[in-house]
Amino acid sequence: MVMVTRKLSLALLTTPLFITLISACSANSATTDTTSQATASTTAPTTEPANESTRPVIISAADFELPIVGDGNSTLPAKVTSADDIEVTITDTSRIIVLNEAIAEIVISLGFADKIIGRDATTTLAALTAIPKVSSGHDISAESVLELKPTLVIGDTRSGPPEALQQLRGAGVPIVLAPEVWKLSDIAPRIKLIANALGASNFGMKLLDTTQSDINKALNTLDPATAKPRVAFIYVRGTASVFLLGGKESGADEMIRSAGGIDVGTDLDLAAFTPLTSESIVNANPEIIVVTTRGLASVGGIDGLLKLPGIAQTPSAKTRAVVSIDDDLLFSFGPRTGELIIRLAQAFKILTIEN
Repeated sequence: MVMVTRKLSLALLTTPLFITLISACSANSATTDTTSQATASTTAPTTEPANESTRPVIISAADFELPIVGDGNSTLPAKVTSADDIEVTITDTSRIIVLNEAIAEIVISLGFADKIIGRDATTTLAALTAIPKVSSGHDISAESVLELKPTLVIGDTRSGPPEALQQLRGAGVPIVLAPEVWKLSDIAPRIKLIANALGASNFGMKLLDTTQSDINKALNTLDPATAKPRVAFIYVRGTASVFLLGGKESGADEMIRSAGGIDVGTDLDLAAFTPLTSESIVNANPEIIVVTTRGLASVGGIDGLLKLPGIAQTPSAKTRAVVSIDDDLLFSFGPRTGELIIRLAQAFKILTIEN
């Protein structure tokens, strides 16, 4: 689960986009008798409105491949300054624990996938499914970490609690915390820090070049003459009654702008995450809503989302224009970001044209 912790207490169509409609089917529809089959053969099928077949647009992390640019070899010892201003010396990268999915992506892209022996619960990459978890959310268990005998732990400034980090450092475990990333311009420092900590600075530069090139290509595919849709990012966890409207520096705002949309929260000068109210979403007047996959599921799918207070009165509800993006993919800001910009821009174009 992506933790919302900031400023809140709490050519374009060259890549195929996999589009799914979240819908419910009754058990009876899965079974047909001889009579109904005969009737179906003589009755013209009912045609759905065109926009119903692409609502919501789903962008799945499973459709993205990570680039592998390194060979997993290190030049050691390596010395780096962690984001919490701690000097760290790394002498062994044979047993790595990753405490963030975006960090895991970078470590894997640098060729160190077979060195990862532990992960936090938010890291859900398919390649790491069999790897033991050492946390509940972002809160790590020092005991679980120590049992794995890591030679390097890499997290970010959300990793904690501080007491656990202090205990691990006291036990001699090198811990490197990377800065959080919420803008495209912040991707480079994180890749450099992780690559340097792994003793793979040359491959880090190669990964940085590849990542930046992909992002630049994605940005250059946007047509400046195309109208920019008004897009709202809504962070929802229906089971916990959490409903937030994204704004400036939410992370989603950067992706929406990069894909050619207008982030309505930023346009209204809202903070990163503001409690969602009927008045705020009506004032925002979004043509498209972006949500995370788990968030959408938590409110019962697209129908549940569009029934939330105020949303029903927006243009996005009238056209059912919703994009669902896998939680960790949306906020990854790393090797897959260029491809995500393309997919998101494509989704905006599909929904805008069909509207």
